[in-house]
Amino acid sequence: MSSQSANAILAKARAMYGKCLKEADYQGLLNCKSVTEIAAYLKQRTAYSSAISGMNENEIHRGQLETKLRQELYFDLFALSRYAHEDTLAFSDFVISKMEIEQIIKCLMLVNIGKPEEYVYSMPLSLDKFAKISLEALAGVRSYSDMLDALKGSPYYSVLLQFSPKDNERINITYIEIALENKSYEKAIETIQNGKHKSDKKELLDIFSSMLDIENMSRIIRLKKYYGFSEEEIMPMLIPYGRLSQKMLSELCKAENVDKIFDILKNTYIGRLISELRCHEQNQMADVMIYNYCRHHLRLSPNPTIVMISYIYLREIELKNIVNLIEAARYGLPADEKAKLLIK
Repeated sequence: MSSQSANAILAKARAMYGKCLKEADYQGLLNCKSVTEIAAYLKQRTAYSSAISGMNENEIHRGQLETKLRQELYFDLFALSRYAHEDTLAFSDFVISKMEIEQIIKCLMLVNIGKPEEYVYSMPLSLDKFAKISLEALAGVRSYSDMLDALKGSPYYSVLLQFSPKDNERINITYIEIALENKSYEKAIETIQNGKHKSDKKELLDIFSSMLDIENMSRIIRLKKYYGFSEEEIMPMLIPYGRLSQKMLSELCKAENVDKIFDILKNTYIGRLISELRCHEQNQMADVMIYNYCRHHLRLSPNPTIVMISYIYLREIELKNIVNLIEAARYGLPADEKAKLLIK
């Protein structure tokens, strides 16, 4: 990558991050008691004002607000891609794939509950600019068979085909989401390994592998805590990449409970990261670790690809924070309870 192109991405991503929500903004949002108040705060006092401009915050509902805010994330990815070299653009396909998978899963969840026609109301039209699947086709999905038709020719088709439900079975969203994500991670690792520069390749592989380890930790905790899965059930659902050995992953899957998982991790680099966290909520640890990891690299890394991917992850976490605050406001939670939902 030319130094001019690299410097443009570094400067642009860091400038964008400078406009993200600050501590004072989160305090202001914590004091909001409704979706209307949250929309008004974002519109009047944050960089999300352009996303919400033209909308009446007194009439906006949760789905509309989330779609509008996510649209800003897509615009940012598009803006960064304008400065990207071929290698960075290839890796940005991973980010786009994450967004596409999110839309596929959202559509399938609506099919599962018998409300597939509602997808059109949250469909992010701005994603169409660089998505490799047709969101319009997703809006027409009414059954699993329709989904297969909509994804023919895409890299997701073969994955969904093997999970086709039989007779009146419900769609197994958990297995499908994990399988789709694993295929996306596989492609990202392949992109890194095929990179032209050895130094960039090693740095990217180290950082990405660490993030995959954190994701695997999160999966093991979730599958054991909420589903009671055994080692034999969990191991095939893990990402087959990362810095943690297969032996270590097997030990984690055998652990009797979540506390034992953290005890096993204690002497690994992930254990050291966990010991530095201020967060004590088990279901948030992975996101907080990713947040700290990405914030560090966004500020200090000279590698434009790492900075770009770090920025997108940080924006995803910020959006998750806002969505959690919207949900908490809907249920009337007090500010101190809402604060526990924030990842920062």
